[in-house]
Amino acid sequence: MVGREDRELKELENLFKPNVYIHVVPKARIRNVRPKHLALEFERARSAYRNTVYWLGRNHAYVFTVRGQGVKIDVENNPAYDIYIGIGKDTASFLKSISCPSHLNPLIVRKMGGIHDVYCGCVKSCTLKVPDVGYPKTIEKSEEGEEVNLVETIKANKHTLRVMEKIALNFMEKFRDQYSYFVVPWSGGKDSTTVLLLAIKAYGLSRVKAVYVDTGVDFPYNRDYVRKIAKKLSVELIEVKAGVLEELVKGRELPTHENRWCTKLKIKALYEAFNTISKDKSDILVIVGDRDAESELRSKRPPFREHEGYFQIAPIKMWSGAHTQLYLLANGIPLNPLYLMGFYRIGCYICPALRSWEVKIMKEQGELSKLLNSLMFYREFITDYYKKLLTVGET
Repeated sequence: MVGREDRELKELENLFKPNVYIHVVPKARIRNVRPKHLALEFERARSAYRNTVYWLGRNHAYVFTVRGQGVKIDVENNPAYDIYIGIGKDTASFLKSISCPSHLNPLIVRKMGGIHDVYCGCVKSCTLKVPDVGYPKTIEKSEEGEEVNLVETIKANKHTLRVMEKIALNFMEKFRDQYSYFVVPWSGGKDSTTVLLLAIKAYGLSRVKAVYVDTGVDFPYNRDYVRKIAKKLSVELIEVKAGVLEELVKGRELPTHENRWCTKLKIKALYEAFNTISKDKSDILVIVGDRDAESELRSKRPPFREHEGYFQIAPIKMWSGAHTQLYLLANGIPLNPLYLMGFYRIGCYICPALRSWEVKIMKEQGELSKLLNSLMFYREFITDYYKKLLTVGET
């Protein structure tokens, strides 16, 4: 980091490797910045690695790197932001259903307060408001822009992905000789699938195990996906049940933001699975797919920490959602079908963390809606959701 009076030093960035970024703080000199503000500037600098995007018009592709060519997309280096690609026809159809002019595979910037900017090429096509409870809607729109070529985008990011992979593997390999087993809690989401692939590359198949915790109220796509990809990767998959469905059958209330009792059951089942791998906690290293952009809580967690007696590492903390999407596709790993329907996060179909964006898809995507309506407690969840809607007064 440098002060404004030394901002010309930023021009030296191109002399360094792609993992070097020079950040200019809003003061003449570094020593003029208060420690708490300096810490914030440090986080802003770190967020540049996941929030910097360039548009290559000739290739109809985005490049996600701090050192790029083409038109730079106007995304603030804000630690709370995340960027990802809205892949697939269903995602484009969803955006058009809320009056957002969009082509295939737009860039989506998830900001704070439910605000999402949608870019098609170098043009911001629209801005969305996505409340936790209510209806997602377009609050500002301009022109459609250009369609994004996903194949060209993968090609354009190969070098960036190699650099990010190398950094992650260098970090992971430090622990190779300290543990007997390397275990990935696997939800079927893009982040945990990414770290599973990295773990196999870092430690080899024989020492890596994936654990999938089935709550009984997971989207069925998740279970099918982990089984399919586990077979493709030839990795050992351990499936355990958390008993959430059984608790609901007994009469327990649906989980809420204030009472996420389901999480405790999932963690309990996860650690019981660890215990079947080795009764000695020091034998196991847990590799998690935490990313800083997901939440403030996760951003504050260090990349190496102890939890419940197990040590865990988070090798993709500085990656964006787009990085994990492209990393999987570049390695021949398809994404969970829920992402192709427009989901940002996946998990359970009764999760209180599901936003209005996902709920709208669940209600209106034909195949998914038909499936969900056949599953236990889905209708109760939807009924509760719309009761909340009346309470908050959304229209």
